[in-house]
Amino acid sequence: MEYLQEFIKYYHITEEELISELKEHAYSTILKKGEYAIKEDEYITLLKIVVKGRIRVYQQYEDKEILVYYLRAMETCILSLSACFEHCKSNVNAVAEEDTVLLNIPVRFVKEWSFNYRSWHDFTINTFRESLTIMSFNYSKLAFEPLKNRLLDYIIQESSDSTLYLSHSQLAKELGTTREVISRILKKLEQEKKLVLGQKTIKVLI
Repeated sequence: MEYLQEFIKYYHITEEELISELKEHAYSTILKKGEYAIKEDEYITLLKIVVKGRIRVYQQYEDKEILVYYLRAMETCILSLSACFEHCKSNVNAVAEEDTVLLNIPVRFVKEWSFNYRSWHDFTINTFRESLTIMSFNYSKLAFEPLKNRLLDYIIQESSDSTLYLSHSQLAKELGTTREVISRILKKLEQEKKLVLGQKTIKVLI
């Protein structure tokens, strides 16, 4: 109930009938790090909203993974949300990057609430708009920005106290390339004195 109240407050849900329905039908679950919220080719039966934690959403092509985006607190996957309006399978995987709390809503209510309640309609539209903006930005970077720049941007964004704790193989998965390519670019960045490479650590110098 605590997590549901956080969601209601965050999205300014005021309709008493909707609040009552949420209390009746929504429930929370906890995903441990590494557990999947969504798997590719599975039918989506629940809209899963991240209340706390972080989810990595990605697509897999043969042995490569392409990052779609991350879901953080009070966000949900646009691909799952769209499936609530038409019974279909997921075309992405979503895995917990850390212990994560999810608010789960059966899909049969999502479409109905969008027509019946203004605040839920706003939540749906805003989710589509914001997620499409993020996806468009990410795919533009993938298509037009050199891998060297994308790698450096990722390291800076994801580092804590200027240090990133990831292996070259993990970085390759994040950026949809091979470990050998990542290692070669990292060595160049180190030579340019932008990074210092350690054992599964990368220190940012800029």
